[in-house]
Amino acid sequence: MDFVIDFQDLCGVEAKHSVVLHREKRRWISGTFQLREEDPGPFPKEAVKVFNDKSQNHTVTFSLQGEGVDTEPEKGLFSIDRYTGQINVNRKVDREKTKQFLFQVDARDMDTLEILDDHMLYKIVVIDINDNAPEFSQKIYKFDVRENQHLGEEIFRVEATDPDDVRRGNGKVSYSIVSQSPSIPSNIFKINSENGSILLQKCLDYDAIKAYSLVIKARDNGLNVLSSSTEVQINVINSNTNHPAFTKQSVSLNIDEDDNDRVILRVSVTDKDSPHTPAWKARYKIIKGNEAGNYRIETDPETNDGILFLIKPLDYELGRVRRIEIIVENEEPFFTCQERNGTTSEGLSKFILDINVKDKNDAPVFFPPVLTVQEVEGQKPGKILGRFNATDTDEFYKHSIRYVKASDPAEWISIDSDTGIISTVKTLDRESPYVNDSVYVCTVYAIEDGEIPTTGTGTMHLTLVDVNDNLPYLLKSSQEMCDDGDIQSIIIAAQDDDLDPFGGPFTFELVDNEQHIKDNWKLTKATGNTARLARKNKIPIGNYTVPLKIRDRQGITQETSLNLHICHCLDGETCPAPKPASAVLAGAAIGLLFAGLLLLLLGFCLFIFCTCAQKAQYSLPSNEPMWTMVNYNEEGGNADSQTTPFYYQPQFIPNGTGLAPGSVLLNNPNLHRQKENLSAVDGQFRPSNTSDSSGSNAWVFRKHPGSWHYGGGILRPINMLQGRNAQAWANGRYLELDANDVQVNYEPHVYIYDEDDMRVPSLDAISIVEDSTTFDYLNDVGPKFATLARICQKQNPL
Repeated sequence: MDFVIDFQDLCGVEAKHSVVLHREKRRWISGTFQLREEDPGPFPKEAVKVFNDKSQNHTVTFSLQGEGVDTEPEKGLFSIDRYTGQINVNRKVDREKTKQFLFQVDARDMDTLEILDDHMLYKIVVIDINDNAPEFSQKIYKFDVRENQHLGEEIFRVEATDPDDVRRGNGKVSYSIVSQSPSIPSNIFKINSENGSILLQKCLDYDAIKAYSLVIKARDNGLNVLSSSTEVQINVINSNTNHPAFTKQSVSLNIDEDDNDRVILRVSVTDKDSPHTPAWKARYKIIKGNEAGNYRIETDPETNDGILFLIKPLDYELGRVRRIEIIVENEEPFFTCQERNGTTSEGLSKFILDINVKDKNDAPVFFPPVLTVQEVEGQKPGKILGRFNATDTDEFYKHSIRYVKASDPAEWISIDSDTGIISTVKTLDRESPYVNDSVYVCTVYAIEDGEIPTTGTGTMHLTLVDVNDNLPYLLKSSQEMCDDGDIQSIIIAAQDDDLDPFGGPFTFELVDNEQHIKDNWKLTKATGNTARLARKNKIPIGNYTVPLKIRDRQGITQETSLNLHICHCLDGETCPAPKPASAVLAGAAIGLLFAGLLLLLLGFCLFIFCTCAQKAQYSLPSNEPMWTMVNYNEEGGNADSQTTPFYYQPQFIPNGTGLAPGSVLLNNPNLHRQKENLSAVDGQFRPSNTSDSSGSNAWVFRKHPGSWHYGGGILRPINMLQGRNAQAWANGRYLELDANDVQVNYEPHVYIYDEDDMRVPSLDAISIVEDSTTFDYLNDVGPKFATLARICQKQNPL
């Protein structure tokens, strides 16, 4: 086994342990040896033997420590005979794992183990052998290369590594191309032998070959050469190596003069490159004939066609025939391989479009489009400002033109419909809200008298020159001041709507009067447009008017007044905010609102109460019968009656009698009545000797459904529901009656008339609403029925 000792490195190591370098007599004696990797042995194998001159006077023992001895790497690789100093190698070593070792040898006294001399350092370098072949990082490499790759450019790089020593050539790698598929055309690629860079040597043609496969070999440079190989797969990406070409070279079409904002043409192209790639997608461009910006062309993303738009009307008078030229190219720049095609290439495809413009009736055109006029403000009505000039540019459709005012916000102008002359109708005012930056804008229409009138629009910019026609004024006419405190003055500011030099700086002056203003106030200059008003004396709290004069730069004066409120400032600077009136009146307003609502509610309740009370006059108590007596034969108040009194004595009413309508209620001989008939003469009732058809029966049925007649009166139910229970009520009610229940409180009256025939008139003529559920109609029957009402209501008044 061979060892190589690097004494230069040892010197460096020794230098680290010595403070002062000086020449001494050599005390260590050692041979040299080499350590070759993968040495087959036998082991242990003697490497070198060391000796120290201290052994002449001492019994020396040697020790060994360091890398490969008692520490990693390769711990236990080296050992030493402590008595003889022989260093041995115990096994083979792999240089690719450990390239060198560093250990030290010490000489000690055998008895005391004291170190007798400085230690001796060994740096052992392992000698490499070519035992490793280069290895590629991948077994198969894949990458893409574009068709438009330039010759001589690097397109990819492979890399192989060899762990052997590069200095001996064992680890130095060289690259080469073993084979190319397809092999024709040959030598498309080449490789740099030192770094593995693959270069393009000839042009790629996607249409001919879309992929290549290369076998690359890497070998080392040792005595016994070792190598390995890998495969490189190259995919060719299509590039723009073909120009798009128009399917037609020229087209002619007709367009009306007033056409606008529409598609006028679609053009198609062909391209041999891969569809829907940047190398295939077309990009159209108008290179001639669109100087006025009348057209726009776009690409249809699906068909790759060019779509030509007309975005601005064509003017027949500016040209009857228009020609435009269109070229097409791809989104990706065109590429041509000089090695294959030389220095020349085919040009871009061109398309020519001829457009025939058809004349139409054009609108009048103003010249100039904007009329600019300058006048001094304050011009009175009737001032001529200028003249609009509109012409009909048609070649075949000539018409007369009239002018109409279109927009005049301030209503300052009028226009002559025939001549277009503009004149004022009101005084011009630069400070008008319709004037912006001293310019007033109005518009005018020019209308031709064709069958279908067309209209042109003209604009006038009226620039108004300012004059000193406005007085200066206070920006704030009301201010506040504290009655005491640090702030004893306020700033007043003025403004003038006129421009310079008719505005500020202003001159302020107090106007003295009977209030002795100047005794209490003084003015001092603050800035050009402001002044400071200060009080001379303490002024009581209250509201004051301070008269002022404000004079502009030209001497125009305005007399005005400043309303000043003197208050007590809590903070010494600002007056307290006044409480809003709404807050003071809020409680009272709410109280009045509630009072009004209560009165309205009370009035409503009173109205309901009165209405119910009025209706209660005609309602029966709950214990009254379901029938009521309606009097039909009361003749009058105080007339004497000569008839025999009528007596009523109630009798028991059997259950079988019934009270159903359509039958006789009662035929009882105990009920008596004077058999006298009455006849109506001159609106009065008179007694008659003729007996009524019912004889002595007082209760008779009349032909009024749901009613019963008692003599001259009629008994009927309050409602139909009560009528159904009439029989039950009658039986119960009449059992309670006795002879004294009904008493006549007046003597029957006898009415004597000249006529002999006294007949009882039929009471059927009295109109009765049978189905009525109320008795409101009794309010209209008059006093004739009062007596009968008292009889019927004596016991149970309504």
